[in-house]
Amino acid sequence: MAKLLLKHEGLTLNTLVLDEDEITIGRSPMNTVQLDDAAVSGNHARITRTANAYLEKHFDYFIEDLKSTNGTQVNEQKITRQLLKNGDVILIGVHEFVFDSGEPVQLETTAIYLPDDK
Repeated sequence: MAKLLLKHEGLTLNTLVLDEDEITIGRSPMNTVQLDDAAVSGNHARITRTANAYLEKHFDYFIEDLKSTNGTQVNEQKITRQLLKNGDVILIGVHEFVFDSGEPVQLETTAIYLPDDK
């Protein structure tokens, strides 16, 4: 299950399981995640979960800035909407979240190349 890890100076302060199709982040109490920070807009950002088009029982997670005053950053880049990848660092105000896809990293088997003997 995918999660957002609220981090501060390398320590995980809170874990939010992304088990809904949409969560909102902002200063307003109407948001799924409420942040008490003057640099955060009332309705700052949204994370949506959609079924992956190719893999059954897998989801893609997108973060979207909701035209906030100070913007939303992913990996130190200001975004409007972006697909999240495992380990992405999201900055909203002074709050740092790390996206954990919840899926183990799997590497494909290395192919062995055997040259023809000539």
